[in-house]
Formats: sequence, C-alpha cells, structure tokens
Amino acid sequence: MLAKKTLKKGISIATGIFLLAVGTTHAQTFTDDAKILTDYQKSLDSLFLKVKTITAIDAQTQLAENTGSISLNLMKPNKKAQTGNEIYEHAKSATVTVGIAYLCPRCSNSHISESSGYVIDQKGIVVTNYHVAAMYANIKDGNKPLGLTVRMADGKTYAVKSILACSKTNDLAVLELLTGGEKIPALSLAQAGKVGDQVYVLGHPKGMHYFFSEGIVTNKYMEEAGEHDKKFFREMMAISADYATGSSGGPVMDRYGNVIGTVSNTKMFTHSEMNPSVQMVVKNTVPVESLWKLVNTGSNH
Repeated sequence: MLAKKTLKKGISIATGIFLLAVGTTHAQTFTDDAKILTDYQKSLDSLFLKVKTITAIDAQTQLAENTGSISLNLMKPNKKAQTGNEIYEHAKSATVTVGIAYLCPRCSNSHISESSGYVIDQKGIVVTNYHVAAMYANIKDGNKPLGLTVRMADGKTYAVKSILACSKTNDLAVLELLTGGEKIPALSLAQAGKVGDQVYVLGHPKGMHYFFSEGIVTNKYMEEAGEHDKKFFREMMAISADYATGSSGGPVMDRYGNVIGTVSNTKMFTHSEMNPSVQMVVKNTVPVESLWKLVNTGSNH
C-alpha cells in the first residue's frame, strides 16, 4: 500500500515538473525597444570601420537610373497554411530595420531614422519603399548622412551596397546588402492577394520593433497620387491590419507566410471640411504584382 501511494505521488510531482517545463518552453521574451536601438547605434561604429555604405549622392543617381527589372534567386512560395505565431517567427528572421544613420546640426551624436524592409533573396536582397531610400538620398534640414544600413532580428547589421531596382510610381526599392557571402533568411513571394484574404503585417511603427498585426485585404484599386501638376494612378492594396510611421517597407503576408504586399502609406478620411472628424483611415500597401514587375526575371530554387 505504501509503495502504491509513493508511486502515485511521484507521478504527480513528475507531471507538475513536465507542465512547468512545457510552460517555460513556450514563453516568449519581451521586446526591449530601447536596447535594440542602442545596440543598433553601437554596432554601426564598428560596421563603418569595416565597410562603406552607398553614399547619398550615389543613391540619388541609382534611384533615377535603376528602374528596370532584375534577376534574383527567389524562394519557392509556401503551400501550407500556418498559424499566426508560425508566420511571425519565420517572418521576423527575414524582416529588417532599415536605418538611415546621420548627424544632426544640433549635437555631435549620431542618430538613426528607422523604417522597415524584408529580404527576398538569401544573398542579401531587401525590399523597402522608394520613399525610404529617397529619404536617405535627399536628406534635409542640415542633417549629414553617415550611411544606409539594415539590422536583422538577430542583431546583425549590414551596409547597403546599392539600389538594384526601384519604382517611384509604385513606391518600391530593391536594395543590395554587403553580406560578405553570408546567406540570410528570406521570404517568398505570392503571385497576388485577393479582397477578403487574411493578411499579417510585420514592421517597426514608431520604434516598436517587430510589431505584428492581422487583418484582411479590404480593397484593390487604382490610387491617384503625385503632385497637383503631375498626377498619376498606381496599383494599391488596402488592408485593415494596423501599422504606422516606421512600418514603411514592411512585408504584408498571406496565411501561408508568402508576401502579397509592402506597407506604403495611410490616408485619412474626414467627414468634410466643415466637420473634420476622422471617419476612416485607409491602410495602403503596394500589391506584390507591382513588385513582380521589378523582379519578374528571377528563378525559384
């Protein structure tokens, strides 16, 4: 009788230990945004001693000239639906912080303006917005550009070597990193997304690194854009997932984890000029169809 009781107690204790271990395994760490930014800034000091990034002047030239399509070694699209957390974990490894390093006229410290982007070729090819690259190329307000870089989720930083392709109209830029031959995680591209499809967005809104949101495709339409005397229309895909300034260039993914768009801008609708109350905010993303026009000669592996 004593032996049976001891055995039962032992099983109970073992079960408790097992459950504790399982709980610990599934726990996630909390993002320390201040530490990420501080570590990013410190890493650039050593990075700039080793390599040189594309200059702002060269970025201006390449944004004007490199408007054709390019051949890349793209990943095969995923065919198996994934959970939200699986999409997040995989996308996080291939989603980058695009950092514009600069000196301001008010102090001697270097600063970083952060946006988002994602890798599509393991050799170090990153997609972001045209307006992100243009911000570096045309830096203003007395700020002095130091370099254009990206930071991976694991903390590794790379210098941007060149702008391989871009489209001002579609707000896209394809960047080449100096990886020293190292292969880095990359996301696969879908052919297109449809209205009603579930979507996931990953990016860095207002310095909140790797903010993950979910929604649906709410519309695909031709948006009127450009200055008042140079209006044009471009393809846009509106979604309901949340993002904000700093998310520009981040990936929009379907339930398989394939990219179907790139975060671009927001548009606020108010009731009227007489009644400026906000009624709706449209979240505009560049559909992957527009990206295919820049990388449509690539081969899958």
